[in-house]
Amino acid sequence: MSLSPYFPKNFQPSLPIVLLAGRGDYPRLVWEGMSILCPNARIFSFEPENSDWLNTLPTERWSSFKIGQVGTWLKALRQCGAKYVLLAGQIRPKKLFHGLKPDLKALLLLSRLKEKNATTIFGTLLAEIENLGIEVLDARCFMEEHITTAGLLTKKDYFSVASETLRHGIRICRGIAALDIGQSVVVRNGTTLLVEGFDGTDALIERVASICKDGMGLVKAAKENQDFRFDVPIFGLRTLQKMHASNIRWAALESGRTLILDKKAVLAEADRLKITLLGFE
Repeated sequence: MSLSPYFPKNFQPSLPIVLLAGRGDYPRLVWEGMSILCPNARIFSFEPENSDWLNTLPTERWSSFKIGQVGTWLKALRQCGAKYVLLAGQIRPKKLFHGLKPDLKALLLLSRLKEKNATTIFGTLLAEIENLGIEVLDARCFMEEHITTAGLLTKKDYFSVASETLRHGIRICRGIAALDIGQSVVVRNGTTLLVEGFDGTDALIERVASICKDGMGLVKAAKENQDFRFDVPIFGLRTLQKMHASNIRWAALESGRTLILDKKAVLAEADRLKITLLGFE
């Protein structure tokens, strides 16, 4: 595997690297590339009950931790000599705010935060990792083949998206992203129907089904100063299937800054469902 622009220029694959894994297919896909390129790779999992694929790996390659036990897993990073860390996968929001079960280290870090949201919490955790001399990688590393490209992504344009509606959706989406509200919006004929909130893209799609029944589209974008070390906009099969159930006919994804998880399978399913997928710059 050749190194992509997302890797730091001085990246050394032979050095110890740890994948901090949440749930979903994202960590599994990262691991497929990481384990090939990096002989000293291992996994710290924060969502092992949602990661059956971990059980197929040698037990010495992965360990399980509670996300709130910050002191414990920071100590484990030191002990294994990690030089790089990469975060991938979802940490359920309720774990950050209601089920965190923080240790003393986590309580100390949280007490310093004036605003407590996913950005500030993860930003603080990354700063603690870097204080150990560990470099946190862009979470698009090892995922080059799943990155959105510009232009028509499906074989055909199954829904003719008006350029005015697309521009409107992109403008609104970038606006809410800049305000840390969400990264997705549903639009129709130049009208904003709903924007993503704390509950995520899939919940947005489920909610919008009660508002409109035809001609809707989903736009997903990153904010201008997106921290891709822990926050990469994601589009996958589950989102596509929920779009179909809610009669959302097209999706526009920001190229280079959005991941399509299991991209080949997603594009094939989009063609089968006749849902147009676009990449925009």
